[in-house]
Amino acid sequence: MKALLALTAGTLLAGFSPAPAVVADEPVPTEIVGWVRFSDGEFQLYEREAQVLRPFSRPCLSGVASRDLMRQAVQDLNGRQVKITGVMADWAQAENNRMEFRGSVVRNVCRGETVLLADSILPD
Repeated sequence: MKALLALTAGTLLAGFSPAPAVVADEPVPTEIVGWVRFSDGEFQLYEREAQVLRPFSRPCLSGVASRDLMRQAVQDLNGRQVKITGVMADWAQAENNRMEFRGSVVRNVCRGETVLLADSILPD
């Protein structure tokens, strides 16, 4: 299981060009391990700790969680290694360069083709 998580995270974080979101009846949950920074009301997920320490580091993956989860995570997890579970969303579906999710707004600071809509953000 840990190897599968590492493979999934490595695949998504390597170059941060995840595959476009799959159009299906039910979104497929994704689990990603990486280093997180919170800014502009969203999180940016990085493959390495050194990236999270540098401002404007790329590549990264933008995302959000519910407003309450984001408030707690900002206080407890900023700059730490985390495991985030959620679904990938196609950024092309965003309206006016923003996407709302459970009271939070993602603006896609990382400028990727997809963003992560998180159900959980936990320390790894």
